[in-house]
Amino acid sequence: MLQIPGGRGKRLLFQDLAFFMAPVAVPEILNQIALAGAAGARIAPSREVNHDLDLCRRWGHNIDLEGDLLSLRPNADALVPKWIENETPAIAWPKLEVTGFFELGSTNEEALARLRKRNAVEGLLIFAEHQTAGKGRQGRSWHACRGQGLYFSFVVQPLRPQRHWVVLTHAASAAMARSVRDLFREFFLEKPLAVDLKWPNDVLVSGRKAAGILLECLPGKSGESAAVIGVGVNVGRECVPPSLEHTATALNHEAGLAVPRRWLLVRFLLHFQLLYGLFQDGNSHAVLEAWKSCSSMWKDTAVSIVDSEGERHGVTCGLTENGALRVRGAEGREEIVLAADVSIRMGSASKET
Repeated sequence: MLQIPGGRGKRLLFQDLAFFMAPVAVPEILNQIALAGAAGARIAPSREVNHDLDLCRRWGHNIDLEGDLLSLRPNADALVPKWIENETPAIAWPKLEVTGFFELGSTNEEALARLRKRNAVEGLLIFAEHQTAGKGRQGRSWHACRGQGLYFSFVVQPLRPQRHWVVLTHAASAAMARSVRDLFREFFLEKPLAVDLKWPNDVLVSGRKAAGILLECLPGKSGESAAVIGVGVNVGRECVPPSLEHTATALNHEAGLAVPRRWLLVRFLLHFQLLYGLFQDGNSHAVLEAWKSCSSMWKDTAVSIVDSEGERHGVTCGLTENGALRVRGAEGREEIVLAADVSIRMGSASKET
């Protein structure tokens, strides 16, 4: 623990210092060079330009200088805002607007803050190479690894009543599951990855968590309410510390190759927009069917449920029209689970996945 001066005697854990760290934004010069393509960009040198170029290079961007022309080497893993915008088709929103950070506390918090200031529209996407205060469900933290994961949040403004918005979690989960499955065909893997969805928001590969979804809603007047969907993906093996190896995994490890992060992000945005269009049209049923097609958990699975009432056991027996989990207890009584912790029971023991 570390004592913070002026903290009225409160003692803060080291990770709490993340909230005091200043964000490090991706410099605009990276977009300028990226848009110039192979021809290169002619940018007058200055102390600020040199600082920004050094910053980009320290975070892994390969910027070449030939004469007075700067160029960015093509790289399907590189998270460059303008490349993401140009490669993502606009299906569900007029235009994708991407803001990047090398380091940031939480992409969800950044998006919510911009919404509160009315400085965000549908289609805004914020990514970070490293999150220092990433969030998961029910106040949990998300372990992040510098330059090895995919951490992003995006804003949607659904037309439907907010009571239906929880289905967006299922849309995002199914979109990520489909994207991971696409790796088999796109990169000629020896066999498809064993992808599964754990209710309500975890993407599993080979039975271990590889990605998670966090939906946060911001109420407002009619036409002003919005939702932020946060996504965290373990791509590089360094994303999974030894203490989490029994419950988590990384895509690079499972696929046996370096999965390009920008490719995965763009593929996810494509799949999500298709499902979001169904949701906007009032077809939550189709979204939930897509989620069920990627999940083995929604039916005939023994689970443990933990909430403020304690722990109980049951067997899953479907989803409600808004994506809540139906569970049949030992006495045959059906329970609708909305927000509890649900874990799959292996044999007679309960095991969190």
